[in-house]
Amino acid sequence: MESILGVVKRNIEQNLKNNYTATITLALSIDDNGNPKNFEQIAQQILSNNNYIDAVQLVPNGVIKYTYPTKGNEAAMNFDILHSPLHRQAALKAIKTKSIYFSGPVQLKQGGFGVVGRLPIFKKDKFWGFSAVIVKFKTLIKSTGIPSFKKGKFYFQLSKINPLTNKEEFFLENKSDLKEKNFKKVEIPEGDWTLYIIPKETNHLLSFSPLIGIAFLLSSLCGIFTTTLLRRPSELQQLVEKQTRKIAESEFLFKSIFEHAGLGIIHTNSNDGTFIETNDKFCELIGYSQEEIKEMNFMMITHPDDLGEDLENMKKLRKGEIDQFSMEKRYFHKNGNIIWARITISPLWKANDSSNSHIAIIEDISKRKETEKEILESKQKVNDIIDSIDGIVWEGGSKEPGVNFVSKKAEAILGYTPEEWIADKMFWRKMIHPDDRDWVVEYSDKCAHNQTPFDFEYRMIHKNGNVVWVRDIVSVYRTEQNSTRFRGILIDITKSKQFEIDLNNSLKLVTEQNKRLLNFSHIVSHNLRSHTSNIESLINLIEISEDENERNEMLSLLKSVSETLSQTMNNLNEVVSIQTNINPVVEQLNLNKYITKTIEVLHNQIIKNEVKIDNSVSDTTTIYFNPAYLESILLNFLSNSIRYRHPDKKPEIKLRSYSENNYIVLEISDNGIGIDLKKNGKKLFGLYKTFTKNIESRGIGLFITKNQVDTMKGKIEVESTLNEGTTFKIYFNNAAKENLHH
Repeated sequence: MESILGVVKRNIEQNLKNNYTATITLALSIDDNGNPKNFEQIAQQILSNNNYIDAVQLVPNGVIKYTYPTKGNEAAMNFDILHSPLHRQAALKAIKTKSIYFSGPVQLKQGGFGVVGRLPIFKKDKFWGFSAVIVKFKTLIKSTGIPSFKKGKFYFQLSKINPLTNKEEFFLENKSDLKEKNFKKVEIPEGDWTLYIIPKETNHLLSFSPLIGIAFLLSSLCGIFTTTLLRRPSELQQLVEKQTRKIAESEFLFKSIFEHAGLGIIHTNSNDGTFIETNDKFCELIGYSQEEIKEMNFMMITHPDDLGEDLENMKKLRKGEIDQFSMEKRYFHKNGNIIWARITISPLWKANDSSNSHIAIIEDISKRKETEKEILESKQKVNDIIDSIDGIVWEGGSKEPGVNFVSKKAEAILGYTPEEWIADKMFWRKMIHPDDRDWVVEYSDKCAHNQTPFDFEYRMIHKNGNVVWVRDIVSVYRTEQNSTRFRGILIDITKSKQFEIDLNNSLKLVTEQNKRLLNFSHIVSHNLRSHTSNIESLINLIEISEDENERNEMLSLLKSVSETLSQTMNNLNEVVSIQTNINPVVEQLNLNKYITKTIEVLHNQIIKNEVKIDNSVSDTTTIYFNPAYLESILLNFLSNSIRYRHPDKKPEIKLRSYSENNYIVLEISDNGIGIDLKKNGKKLFGLYKTFTKNIESRGIGLFITKNQVDTMKGKIEVESTLNEGTTFKIYFNNAAKENLHH
C-alpha cells in the first residue's frame, strides 16, 4: 500500500510541477509594463505540450482577463477571485507564500469540477496578479494513474479541509467513514490535500455465544484430529497456489507501476552499470528504444562533468556508507541534446549482502534548469548594466546606516571594493571629507526621515588619500514588506568641479584685475590731468611773460612740477609692476632675518628719533613669500611707525608673530598718533590718501603694501586709536608654499 501510494503521490507531484512550469512560462510573457505578450501563442504551446492541463489564465489584480481556450470558458471572464468567498482564501495564501497554490477541487465558474493552480506575479516589487492553470477533476485523477488500480485490491480517496466549514470533504467514490479501515495516507501541501489508499476486503470476526462455542469446540475436536493427516497434502497444495497468486499479483502491481509511472524508472546492474530494465518514460526522455538501452550502461549517456560524482556516490552505496542518494545530473539525448534530470538511487540488496542491482527514479528537470539559466542570465545582464554605469550604484535602508549593495564601479572611483563598503555599516560616513561630513550626514538623515529623494554634491576621500567630488542622486522606493529603502548613484564630478573652481578663481582674478585697472585708470586720469594742467598753465605764462625774472621763476616752478610728475609716474609704474605680476617668485624666508635687515636700513632714523624696538619674533619663524615684497612691506610699516610718532611720547615699536589657521601673522604695534578708522578706515589703503599734515606723507606706501600682500593671497588688518597708537596685522598665507620656486 505504501509503495503504490508513493507512486501515485509522485505522479501528482510531477503533474503539479508541470503546472508550475506552465504558470512560470505564462508569467515570463508579461513585460515590465505589466502587458502580456503573445498570450494566445504561448498558451496554445503550453496546452499542446501538456495533456493534463485543460486551460490557462492570466489574472491581473485578481480579475480573469485572459483565458485559453476561450471557447467553453467564457463565463469565467472578468471574474474577480479576490472578492469571491470560495476562491479568496486560496488566492491570498498564494500571495503570502509567493508560490503556486492549488485551490479545489471546486465548482468552476465556467462549469464543471476541477482544481485551479495560481502563481502570484510581482512586477517592480508590486503584486500584478496571477498566472493560472485549470485542471478538470477527471483530468487530475487520470494523471495520477489511480484508474489503473481499480481492478486491484485497493481503492483511493482524496480529501481536503473545506475553508468555509472547516470540515474534511472527500472527492472520490466510496466516501464511507475511514475510521475502521486499515488505510495509509500522504499529505500533498501544494493543495493541502490528503491522499488515502484503502484495502477493499474487510475481515469480520464471527461472534459466537460461549455455550455454542464450547459445544462446537468439543464436537469438532475429534473430527479435526482424525482428518488432519488426510488433509495435510491438500492444504500444502493450496498454500503453494495462494503464494503463487500473491507473487503474480505483486509482479503485476510492480509492472503496472513500472510501466505507467510519470517518471523514468530504470533497473540497473550496480557493478557494471548496464541497464537491466527501463520503462517507456525513461526511453522517451533520452530518445533510445528499449533494445538500444539494454546494450548500453549509464556511464555512456552521462555527461562527463557529472560522471565523477555519480560514480563516487555509487561507490559509497555499494560499501554501505549511504542508504541511497539523490543528485542532479545531465544525460545525453540520442540527438545530442543535453537533458537535465534529478535521479534518486535506491539499492535492491539487503544489509550485509553483496551489491547486485539498484532502482533509479529519474525526473526531467530540463525546463526548470532552462528557467534557472534564463533567470541567472537576466540577473547577470542587470549586473553588467549596473557595472557599466559611470557611477557607484548603491542600495540601503532608511532607518539604519549602511548599504546592502554597491556596484563594482566603487573600486574604480574611490578605490574600495564592494565588500569593504558592505562590511562596515559606517563606511560611507567615514569616507566623507571631514569638512563636509556633519552637514552631509545631517541632510541625508533629514531626507531619510521625511522619505524624500535628494540630489546634492560633496567630497569623499579616495583610498589613496585624494579628494573626490561626487554627486549623490538618491530615490526612494517601498518594498513588499512596506519598508522604505533608498537607491542612489554616486557620480564622480571631480574634473567638472575642478573646472568650475578654476573658472570661479579665474573669474575672481579677472574681476579683481578689472577692479584694480578701473581704480588705476581713475588715479592716472586724476593725477596726470592735474600735472599736465599745471605744466600747460606754466608754459602759457612763460610765453606771455616779458620779465626775465618772472620767466625764470616760472621755469623753476615748471621744473618742480615736472619732478613731481616724474615721481608720480614712478609710483604708478611700481603699482603696475605689482598688479601685473600675477605669479611672483615665492621662497621660504626667515621672517626675523628680514626684520633685522630692515631695522639696520632704518638705523639712522631709529637713533635720531630715539625709537625703542621690541622684536619677539622667533628665529625659527618662516614664511613663503616674495623677498622684494617682504622688504618693501617691512620698510613701509616700520618707517610709518617712526614717521607718525606721537610728539609727546618716546616712540616704541613692538613686533610679534604667531600662527592662525593657515596663516603666519606678524603684528607691528606702535604708540604713535593713531588713525581715526571711523573717518578714514575705508580709504586707508587708497592711492595718494593721506590723513595727517605730515609733509612726508605721499599716500603711496600703504597702497603698494596692500597690493603686494593681496597678490600673495594674504590680508592686512588694522586696529588703531587716536593718540594711543596703531597695530597692523599682516597675514602671510602658508598655502603659498605650493607655488614655491627655488
